[in-house]
This record gives sequence, C-alpha cells and structure tokens, in this order.
Amino acid sequence: MDSLQQLPNIGAVLADRLRRAGVDDAGELRRLGSGRAFEKIRPDLPDDAQTHTLLALEGALRGMRWTAIPQTERDTLVHRVLG
Repeated sequence: MDSLQQLPNIGAVLADRLRRAGVDDAGELRRLGSGRAFEKIRPDLPDDAQTHTLLALEGALRGMRWTAIPQTERDTLVHRVLG
C-alpha cells in the first residue's frame, strides 16, 4: 500500500479528501485514474479549486508536478472531465 502523500502534488488536505471518498492509497488512485478519482472528490471542492485539483491528480499519477504536464494535454483533460 503506497501512501498518497508520497506522490507529487498530494498534500495532507488532498490525501484526506481522497481517503474520505474511498481512495485509500496510491494503488487505488492508479486503478481509478485521475478523472474517476476526481469525480469522487468533486462534491467537496470549491469551484475555484477544481481545475488545479484534477491536474494535481493527473500529475501525481505521472510522477510529476502538474505544471510539467504539457499544456495541450492539460487542456484535453480539463475539457474531457470538466466540460
């Protein structure tokens, strides 16, 4: 069982939100993917935190800061998940 907080972009607050939504470890996050994990925590997020939280999850899965994800890939992910 990998700790969520060992992944880039995931601090105590995001890890807590994920755990409350049933995403208990990094393996479960990998199994779900960023979009499905995001949908589990979306109801708890303020509107102004949704985009960067989604990107933080994607970056965590890639093992990088979300700002290192190429802009075109960020735009595609945000459009796919957030509409």
